[in-house]
Amino acid sequence: MKALGFNFTKNDFRYCGLSDDNNPPEIIEKDKIILPDYSVVDLMEWFETELTLIIDRIQPDVISHKVSNQLKTIDQIQQSCYPQAILNLIAKKKGLNINSYTPQGINATKFGQPKKTDVYKHIDPIIGVHKPYWDKATKDAVLVAWFNLM
Repeated sequence: MKALGFNFTKNDFRYCGLSDDNNPPEIIEKDKIILPDYSVVDLMEWFETELTLIIDRIQPDVISHKVSNQLKTIDQIQQSCYPQAILNLIAKKKGLNINSYTPQGINATKFGQPKKTDVYKHIDPIIGVHKPYWDKATKDAVLVAWFNLM
């Protein structure tokens, strides 16, 4: 089974494809994509193309994404909420299940760890360190994909 996770942030988005052919899951592809400086309409068309290309390349069985609840500006909304809607529409058209995770839902209890465990530090010895861009934003994309393989 393959899962694809996304995390949309201001000025970029991260994605990670995981395969559960091994235990722990293996990262088959991950990247940080910088957003182009386009008008909103052109940016949404760009998102549709980019997301479709990623989905078609990885061919996941399930998709997931992190939902931000800290959006305060129109730019943040356009660069996070709008592409999440596009992602949901693409998943629907392709017949793929899609799941959303809030920041509160990204925690170590899903791995059977105590509530206060730092999930971002917890996963490094399990899944490894995968530079470049091995930061919290990328790990969120990894985790939301991984949760679908558990």
